[in-house]
Amino acid sequence: GSRYAETAVALEDCQICKIPREEFLFLIYNNKEVSGKFIKMLTNNLAEKEEQMLQLAFNSVRKRVAMALLFIRNRYKGDKPESVGFPLLREDLASIVGTSQETVVRTLSDFKAEKLIDIKLKNIIILDVKGLERMKN
Repeated sequence: GSRYAETAVALEDCQICKIPREEFLFLIYNNKEVSGKFIKMLTNNLAEKEEQMLQLAFNSVRKRVAMALLFIRNRYKGDKPESVGFPLLREDLASIVGTSQETVVRTLSDFKAEKLIDIKLKNIIILDVKGLERMKN
């Protein structure tokens, strides 16, 4: 019954469907298959959040930025070429990583200087996947 505090940004053209709350709840309460899949989705989400909390607690900002870039790239890439770029607001990346926008900008600048990434027209292009994967704390 409360407002959701998070936001989302589409990385490519998409269609959005709105499901009225009453219809959604009716489906969950009256269809075991749908409710089972929804519960499974929530438990997977919970496991992801637990992993994120461990990363925030134990990894450096550099490693967290590298991991976030690789995660987003893997979700966004699909069957596109290796050096595909993806649009990502620095504010959103900072939120994912759990640090300030200024720290993310500095880290991205360092990665660019180290030739791990390139940035063109607000698109981040990963040039050295293995380099980001080997990132140390």
